[in-house]
Amino acid sequence: MKSILSFFLLLNFLVFPQSQLKVVTYNIMGMKPGTDPSTRLHHIIQNLKIINPDIIGIQEINEALNSGGIDNQAKQIADSLSNYFGVAYNYYYSQTHLSWNNQYKEFVGIITKYPVEQQSYLQLATGVFPRRVVWNYINTPIGKINFFNTHLDYQSTAIRVTQAQQIIQFVNQQEASFPGIASILTGDFNDTPGSQPINLFVANSFVETWSQVNPTLSGYTMPSNSPTSKIDFIFKKDGGQLKIDSSVIIMNKPYFASSFCSDHLGIMNYFSLKPLNVDEDKLLNEGFELEQNYPNPFNPITKISYTIPEDGVVTLKIYSLIGEEVAKLVNQYQYAGKHDVDFLAKNLPNGVYFYEMRLGEFVSVKKLLLLK
Repeated sequence: MKSILSFFLLLNFLVFPQSQLKVVTYNIMGMKPGTDPSTRLHHIIQNLKIINPDIIGIQEINEALNSGGIDNQAKQIADSLSNYFGVAYNYYYSQTHLSWNNQYKEFVGIITKYPVEQQSYLQLATGVFPRRVVWNYINTPIGKINFFNTHLDYQSTAIRVTQAQQIIQFVNQQEASFPGIASILTGDFNDTPGSQPINLFVANSFVETWSQVNPTLSGYTMPSNSPTSKIDFIFKKDGGQLKIDSSVIIMNKPYFASSFCSDHLGIMNYFSLKPLNVDEDKLLNEGFELEQNYPNPFNPITKISYTIPEDGVVTLKIYSLIGEEVAKLVNQYQYAGKHDVDFLAKNLPNGVYFYEMRLGEFVSVKKLLLLK
């Protein structure tokens, strides 16, 4: 099994080199009675090994009352990823309340494979339960970032508005201490796009990444077995430093036919640094262009067009969300100019896929959506 996962991860690395940052938000549903928590956690970890995110904002972390933290779910995830990848994963969590009829301690936290230089939390207004936002100052390959993760009240809009105001003030304070540093905010906000709390973030220069990248798609994350609402979000706030390359729904593989790892699905974003200026980007890739497939979404056929400025061996491949190659459309010597190829996906399941075009050192990746 590990060799298969390693193969997927190698493909994932080839498609998305480390000039990108993979950020996940995920509510793991803790130790909810009657949901087989140990099996769910095992499959959460297996899925995360395949996805291989760089930073995870994680909600509803549980541990037993008198365990001393040895069974803390964030610690178990971080330790498993550390052992699997041979990299020391950092984890930071802060307790919010007692959950599931006071049987467990509950936390909100952050897991990352990159060095954490500072960390803290802010206590938020109390609704049904006390809530917090946690913060890590993380040194990533694309620069240092302020990373925040939270879980807002689920009952009162007024409390969520107050909590949103507190988070905005906290983010602004941290940004004042680290000027010019990008900020990413993840979490379970227990509210939907267009609601007062979400609009408050947007009005204060937080970009809601899913809607920015996928303006025609719902991005439903809750409930996982039949998603009908979007309450999980990733926001960015950076004054232009970070570029959102893609935003996709993850953790949507059940561990058996009718049960999911959590009652939420997760969201994963790919971020990269914007070029210093438009001309710099053009100089790097002068004459190369991989166009967006049309139509998109598609069923079951779509056209992919690309332009190359020189002769050479071109490859054009389709990958699944976890990095598995599902089709090779082009692998041949081609002359400079514009080329078109059709992708027929009648035997593939619905979902998000990526297509990658290569010629020499040039690599470009875009996303497509199959909806039957």
